[in-house]
Amino acid sequence: MDQRQLAVDEPHLAAIGDTDTYLVAALDDIVANYPPRSRYAHETLQGLWSGPTGVAYLLLQASARRPGLAVNGQPADALARAYLAPGSRGHNLRLGSHGCGLADEKLAYEAVRCAASRDLRDVRQFAACVAQLMTLEDRPDELLYGRAGTLYLLRMVRHHVPGAAALLDPAIAEISDGVIARGPLWTWHGRRYLGAVHGDVGIVTQLVLTSPALAPRLQPVVEKLLAMQLADGNWPSSEESGATTTTSKGLVQFCHGAPGFVLSLLALRPHFPELRGRFDEAIEKGRRCVGGQGLLKKEPSLCHGIFGNAIALAAGLERERFLAVATPENVASIKRADPTAFGRADYGRSYSTTSSYAPSAVWTWLVCREEEPPMLAYTDV
Repeated sequence: MDQRQLAVDEPHLAAIGDTDTYLVAALDDIVANYPPRSRYAHETLQGLWSGPTGVAYLLLQASARRPGLAVNGQPADALARAYLAPGSRGHNLRLGSHGCGLADEKLAYEAVRCAASRDLRDVRQFAACVAQLMTLEDRPDELLYGRAGTLYLLRMVRHHVPGAAALLDPAIAEISDGVIARGPLWTWHGRRYLGAVHGDVGIVTQLVLTSPALAPRLQPVVEKLLAMQLADGNWPSSEESGATTTTSKGLVQFCHGAPGFVLSLLALRPHFPELRGRFDEAIEKGRRCVGGQGLLKKEPSLCHGIFGNAIALAAGLERERFLAVATPENVASIKRADPTAFGRADYGRSYSTTSSYAPSAVWTWLVCREEEPPMLAYTDV
């Protein structure tokens, strides 16, 4: 077995039944160990996928999916606003210090503040930040640090705030046209990445979900990505790494590999009716890859671990098997039996919404019973 994968005993593979207990436990963990503060250290401010802004957005989305959801007796949406308290980021938060995508704290904070307040005055402030970033040339096009992430944030604000479209659609059109003009050979750090976070499929997903009318212009890119699927159902992390292979021992996780492609293709499928047969074949092959290679030894999370892989699987026994391994009691049991299992993969960022256990668990337990669960801050709006 590949050293990235777990070997688990049959008792861990039972269906898990009701997941609300796990949801409440994960929410309680966040509030107990990463509570709202009056001031956050600058190094903790990492945008939408890590830190207090990410936790606030997770809570807002949880409240939207579960109206009336409370954490320790406090409404989840009110708790989200506590993580966004004015002044808690300090007064010198520089726009663009972490690119222009999901990782930029200033841009993400302004976007989540709009989602929380639903106030057009906040939308105008967010739009001004986007306009400022649009003048910068040295920015990539991928999701985490680049313009695809800007598009996600624009779409998210448009989704949450009635009347925001008129303020945001001109920027969406300009950014989208620029991204397409720089493609389809997009690069990040000089490489042609393909996956959801840093590569082509993530860029295409944000372009099309934000502006569905762009789908025909992007169909050749999508067809090329479908053709790059390997025989085992995975996709190479980069064009360079897949140039001479037909099968892959590469990564099988959301950010690189089949899970991110499957979640992307599920969201894109309605917008490419001529390719639905090819989409269905690719999704099926990708899910077989995830089921066979995706029970990972990394700590369960959305970006790098079992949680993200589980929601890419079809509803049924295979998804249940992955979810069962990732329950708190089974994580603890497996770690006792194998101290090398479930090492952190969050780059040292505690309570990262996509690469730490508790926040990833919150999202997973919220959506895991849906037929096609979306990915937080990717296909959720």
